Amino acid sequence: MAGTDHPIVNTRLAALIAEADISHAGLARQVDNLARRPEHGNLDLRYDSSSVNRWLRGATPTPPTPALIAAVLTRRLHRSVTPDDLLDDGSAYLTLPDTADATADAAISLWHRTALRREASRYPFVAAAGPDAGWRWAFAPAAAQISRTGSRRVGTTDVDRILAARSDFADLDRRHGGGYARAWLSDYLDHEVTPLLHGTYRDAVGKALFAAAAVLTETVSYMAFDAGEHGLSQRLSIQSLALAKHAGDTTFGAYVMSNMAAQLVYLGDGVKAAQMARAASTSLHRAPAALLARIHTTEARGHALAHDARECRASLRRAEAVLARSRLDTTPGWLGASSPAHHAGSTMHCLHDLGHYAEAEKYSAAALELPHDSIRARALHQILHARVQAGLGDIEHSCHTARSALLATAHLRSRRLRDRIHEYASSLTAHARHPTVVSWRSEARELLAAA
Repeated sequence: MAGTDHPIVNTRLAALIAEADISHAGLARQVDNLARRPEHGNLDLRYDSSSVNRWLRGATPTPPTPALIAAVLTRRLHRSVTPDDLLDDGSAYLTLPDTADATADAAISLWHRTALRREASRYPFVAAAGPDAGWRWAFAPAAAQISRTGSRRVGTTDVDRILAARSDFADLDRRHGGGYARAWLSDYLDHEVTPLLHGTYRDAVGKALFAAAAVLTETVSYMAFDAGEHGLSQRLSIQSLALAKHAGDTTFGAYVMSNMAAQLVYLGDGVKAAQMARAASTSLHRAPAALLARIHTTEARGHALAHDARECRASLRRAEAVLARSRLDTTPGWLGASSPAHHAGSTMHCLHDLGHYAEAEKYSAAALELPHDSIRARALHQILHARVQAGLGDIEHSCHTARSALLATAHLRSRRLRDRIHEYASSLTAHARHPTVVSWRSEARELLAAA
């Protein structure tokens, strides 16, 4: 894999510069001149064409520079340009790059922008991008080989270190929520994994490195999803999918697709979620049973959200059939949420969404038999059980169950859990005067504010 220049990622700014017909040096010079005026604080900024190149490749200048750039472009274009118009929307990361070179560059660029913790967290979610990426993953050609000559030699021990780090970060995510360690993992990718992709390696190590980078990228994607940064999560998943594709790791690619389908479920698009999960399962010739069960269950969640009970139950039956043989398989280390309790929780969620509360209740005990470190999953299953109990009219037990999830917010930085608690609170509107509900809502306001 030959070295390449970093690609332009701020396509908005690039388009405005081209439209204004101004050189990079000219833009920098006019920004410097404008900054020296008294009304802008007599600033001595000293930008040059290299500064503009850095902006185009992901660097974000500190205020008041964005306002000064916007003012220069406004004058050139004879129409209003605001600082918000200069922000990158991350559209460059919504597709799978064609080559291994481009895939490495895109991943490195996105890791860096994620580590900056600025506008990347505000990227919009684009519903059509997931299915498009899934199509390219299934049908576009992968790299014949992945090799590179760079600044340092990369070996299997480096790959093993990445995978070990992933295990540590995943544990933090399960115990503390996606908002807890997302920034740390972003920095790790930016500072530790980027130099490896820029290193020297032959094909076998290169593919293992891409596969490991895909696993770590999907981990930070899931953290962003749990933290409510859905547009960023989507872009990270798509670039994880690209890394897995060029590594030849079809199994992990299907796992990424299932996570993208789960995000669509969470965002309320059951039809697209079911389609993505089905595409993930049909692309696999051989796969761990636990992964297949997870994908089938995710498809069932999509069908339930779309109120298609027949297809939902068919998907659940497929999941149960493969779960019966899952003990005979070796489960990959990167496969999370694959215990019988996770499956029971997903089944309970399907039945809740279909309005079958009595049947959903039968899965509640199994859904809480989680591994001890699945703290966030336990809280999510508890708030789901509370909603099932409320659906059955058992308000007192429902509020008691929901309180356990509520207490977990003190230890979990999970926007997903907080959203589920707010959804539960809204579902109690018809019982707003019930003394237990009044008490629960009062405690909820206090604890959520503190968290």
